[in-house]
Parts: sequence; structure tokens; C-alpha cells
Amino acid sequence: MNSLVKTCVIAAYVIPYTANAENWFIKPYMGLSSMSDIVADANNINGTVSGNAAINLEAGFNAGLSGGYYYNDNLAVEFGWEYRSNESQTNITEALSYPEGNYASSTFYLNGLYHFSSLSNWQPYIGAGLVWVQEIDIDLERDGSELSYSGSGDVGLQAIVGTNYRFNKHWALQFEARYTSISGVDLAAEEGAMGRMNGLDYEPTSLQLGLIYKF
Repeated sequence: MNSLVKTCVIAAYVIPYTANAENWFIKPYMGLSSMSDIVADANNINGTVSGNAAINLEAGFNAGLSGGYYYNDNLAVEFGWEYRSNESQTNITEALSYPEGNYASSTFYLNGLYHFSSLSNWQPYIGAGLVWVQEIDIDLERDGSELSYSGSGDVGLQAIVGTNYRFNKHWALQFEARYTSISGVDLAAEEGAMGRMNGLDYEPTSLQLGLIYKF
């Protein structure tokens, strides 16, 4: 958390001193989200059961909005918000089974991007950054009932590779693959639930499409 705050403060001071209005951009995007199955520690779930929770995850989606600044043709910084959701099925030892559910997040992130030299209208890039969790939650659903567990404040990392296709000096289409890693997430029971889900990993990979407008 402290590292993310320091990075945001540095960016907030550096950007205004180098700012050129034409170098700012905004980008809405959406894509496909994929995550590997995970195992968590379940404690006192439903008031009775503790043990390993095997969480099977299906393909889902992500959507977000970011904005940022191009320092030059190669270097840029972006700050954004993203929502992500993957359907889940959870088995806690042999005692409880939840055939339906949802593993979702709301996150903020700060990324640095390096764009390679343009190839005609195409410009590939790579990047890396920090992610801060506004909320990660998992819903366990069975027979019309639902148990929800959530947590916030965790910090993780991102790795990015993609390419932009520029239509003109203002508009570009972006194709991006992004990997996010947030480890050791602990989720507390929300109203109507009991117990905790500890030690979850949140490591989605997304393939996404964005539309960039450069001012």
C-alpha cells in the first residue's frame, strides 16, 4: 500500500510540470478474463465447516476506464479503474458444495508503458504497474441462498503487452494482454455469512480491446 501511495504522489508532482494538453489520453476498454483454479483456507464456513476450499473458475469478463499522459512517443503513464468477474464453483472439504458463485474485484492501478517505434499505423508496447484492491469478493451460491466474503486494501503487480492501431493523431484502437498477481488475499464474512476465506490468490489474465482518445 505504501509503495503505491508513494508512486501516485510522485506521478502527481511530475506530470503537471511536464504537461502538454495534447499528450493526455483517455481509454475505455473491455475484455475476456481467465483465471486458474485455486485452493483457499476455509474457516468456520456456514458456522460449522473448516478445511481446504477448492475453487473452480470459469471464463469471465473485465471492463474499465483509464487515463494517462504521454511524456514522448515512447513513454507513457496511465491510472485507471477496473471491474472483473469470473463465475465459480466451490467445494469445501467433502462437507459443503456450492455449485454456483462469483469471484470478482474492483481495483485501481498505476502503470508505466513503453511504446516501441511505430510500424506504419501499428505501435507495440510493454508495461508494468501496481494494483490496489478496492474490493475482492467471492459469492458462494446453493439452492437459492448466498454467502459472501470480501476484502480490500491488498496490493499487487501487473505485466502488460499490447499494440495500438492509430487511425489518426487523436484516435487509436488498442489490443492488450494483461496479467495481474495479488497473493494471499483474506476475505471476511459479509452480513448473513459466518467464517473467513484466507490465503486466496487473485491472478487473472485478460485479453482486452480498448479505444484511445488522445487530446
